[in-house]
Amino acid sequence: MSVSEAFSGVVDDSMESMELTLGANGIHLEPRCRICRNDQVRTKVNDLLATGASYAMVLRALGDDNGKLEKRDRVTIDSIRNHTARHFPFQQVARATYREILERRAKENSVDFIEGVATAVTPMAFLESVMVKGYETLVDERITVSYRDGMEAALKLAEALRKDEGAHERAQMMAEMGRIIEVVRTFIPSERWPEVQAALRGEAPVSQQTSQTVEGVRMVDIDDAPDEDGN
Repeated sequence: MSVSEAFSGVVDDSMESMELTLGANGIHLEPRCRICRNDQVRTKVNDLLATGASYAMVLRALGDDNGKLEKRDRVTIDSIRNHTARHFPFQQVARATYREILERRAKENSVDFIEGVATAVTPMAFLESVMVKGYETLVDERITVSYRDGMEAALKLAEALRKDEGAHERAQMMAEMGRIIEVVRTFIPSERWPEVQAALRGEAPVSQQTSQTVEGVRMVDIDDAPDEDGN
């Protein structure tokens, strides 16, 4: 490998430019991206990313394409990762939304969307994507919503708001109680704290429990007369 080729490879791997140029079809392209500068590779990668393939799956699918390229032009896992983060959103605006959902949900569920051998689609990602797609349809000016659907949505929204309000009030109450307890602890000696805890649980203080036990002992008369054996 010549010095110029080696230098070119280093530049390809290290340059991080967000200045995209317009291709012939109006798609934003980054000439220094190993994926962007090859039309066939770019199309294949973007389609695979949109269908939920992991980076490793994308790389395997490019086996034949990589075999025809010089080493400095071959796509790597890092190439796919960088392209997905920097260029895919510009080239596939609608699809990038669903890819972001997919990767975020995959992280939450510990699904490996980089080195994984299976699709990175999870049930939560699927449901969220359906919801987003439904909203995109809903806001289309050509779509009409019936008054019955509107009323049902309003009722469900009101119910959800009531549930959220109750949960918020309970959380706020617990937080306030926690602050009160911490303040009280600063004014009560540590040896008295078990009694305070017992009172908070609705139990009698330890001292009273002890006295009640003593007072509750049943007194039994002792008979000093000898038994049948004369003892």
